[in-house]
Amino acid sequence: MIIFPAIDIIGGQCVRLVRGDYATASKVAEDPLETAKQFEAAGAKWIHMVDLDGAKAGHPVNTAIYERIAKETALKVEVGGGIRTLETVGEYLSLGIARVILGSAALKNPQLVTDAIERFGSDKIVVGIDAKDEMVATEGWLETSSVHYIALAKEMIARGVTTFIFTDISRDGTLSGVNVQQLRALAEATAGQCNIVASGGVHTLDDIIACRELGLYGTICGKSLYQGTLDLHEAIEAADTLRIRPMTMDDYDAAYALWLACGNGLNNVDDSREGIARYLARNPDTTFVAEENGVLAGVILCGHDGRRGFIQHMAVAPQFRRRGIGARLVSRALEALRAQQITKVALVAFKKNAGGNAFWEQQGFTVRDDLNYRNLALVEMIRHDPDYVQ
Repeated sequence: MIIFPAIDIIGGQCVRLVRGDYATASKVAEDPLETAKQFEAAGAKWIHMVDLDGAKAGHPVNTAIYERIAKETALKVEVGGGIRTLETVGEYLSLGIARVILGSAALKNPQLVTDAIERFGSDKIVVGIDAKDEMVATEGWLETSSVHYIALAKEMIARGVTTFIFTDISRDGTLSGVNVQQLRALAEATAGQCNIVASGGVHTLDDIIACRELGLYGTICGKSLYQGTLDLHEAIEAADTLRIRPMTMDDYDAAYALWLACGNGLNNVDDSREGIARYLARNPDTTFVAEENGVLAGVILCGHDGRRGFIQHMAVAPQFRRRGIGARLVSRALEALRAQQITKVALVAFKKNAGGNAFWEQQGFTVRDDLNYRNLALVEMIRHDPDYVQ
């Protein structure tokens, strides 16, 4: 489960509200960038940011702050507040923002959600569902609709949404604990169809554990961090439900379904049940799967010939993307190769997969165009990390 430390902005200042009431705004930190860097130092990978001025105005106001944090930290930044048009979504993403949050627009202009997902992909778009007495609130929580929060979630899923942030406004900024009942109802009503991030009321580590046990995708923490009732590093450690372990043939059906979902190039020989059985017999200690709450989230097929390691392919299920699972699988595979005295590793990957190749380059591989494997347009990438150059 991901922990999202939160920074809300009014007039360029870090603030927190109580139950969404702008009149309760209180300054909680001196500088947004320095606060973000402190979160990063504590181990955060993501940061949740809301343009409260933008939410009220209906258009972005504090964009420069989010751009700076995206550029000057390694944090993945998600931003909400005042995002009402496709152009605004594109502008934020072009600044290095990892994903944007559509709140009021999801209810008032659902076609925008559909268009944004079609143009930018579901991993870039989050829908924020903020509820008062289970009814969806909009316009910076200044208006309450007659739409039930679960009904809106189901409609958005039908439009391609894969991630929601659910906030019980009555608890937001109160340190009164998360609304486990409403979160459980949402999780059960949408089981297996989306990722859910809890927001509002987080107080202590008990709330993190409660969200983790619900199998949620993430939890947003704000006031609890600023007032010291929750330690961010401890929260991150408690939230980590990902398990990476050696792959076995019992994983085959789930792994094959994952490969299909990812659009991997499969063949009837190597990727058949018999082919994978042969592969695992040769490479029992270097091929791994990642599980999240018992669900297969990713697979990496890794082996070696006694001289050089090779990564056959690696995939992360779409609903678990952007959580660092791929990087952790790669790290585990390389660690296993090192333990077997393998100090050079190559990757075979589809040349046309620009997004995938970018991931591998981020992991320290460099591209070579001089390899053609089974008449497919492929490249080989050699890791140039100091431990893998011989």
